[in-house]
Amino acid sequence: GATCGQALVEHPDVDKIAFTGDTSTGKGIAKSAADSIKHLTLELGGKSPNIVFADADLDAAVRGATVGIFYGKGEVCAAGSRLLVEASIKDAFLEKVAARAKKMSVGDPLDPKTRFGALSSKSHLERVLGYVETARQEGATLLAGGARADIGTGKGYFMQPTVFGDVTPAMTIAKEEIFGPVLAAIEFEIGRAHV
Repeated sequence: GATCGQALVEHPDVDKIAFTGDTSTGKGIAKSAADSIKHLTLELGGKSPNIVFADADLDAAVRGATVGIFYGKGEVCAAGSRLLVEASIKDAFLEKVAARAKKMSVGDPLDPKTRFGALSSKSHLERVLGYVETARQEGATLLAGGARADIGTGKGYFMQPTVFGDVTPAMTIAKEEIFGPVLAAIEFEIGRAHV
């Protein structure tokens, strides 16, 4: 945790720090490491984008986009949590992405039919659901998921694979790392940036 991490950052025998995580934590590490001029590698607050142009193989791009965000339930630093889609194909593309998300089997990860297991903790599930509510309040359109998944056992912190459309770059889900199964789709046009 923070105590051990801080001790490593400040220790004179540690020459390099590599950290992946929250931006505010990374800033603190950079400030502390500056005192001893340590080498740093920081990957902070990722919002890894997938970009789909109108000339893409749409079915392959749908598979790629859904695997990109839903592999590991979005609890992966490189999860493709932002989907930038060219405006001319946005509706058709997002319809396919949402349909694929709705078909994902949520449940026990030991069941071979399951494609989507539980999130790491109750507090994390509540945090992710908070982002979903914020997205709704900010005007994003819920296309799939958006709620806790009931798998009938009463155990685990399961969430439906979630897809939002009509996301703008100013929205919270477009800017902050959710670290959960929430895809934020933003449209763009060639020659006119929305991103």
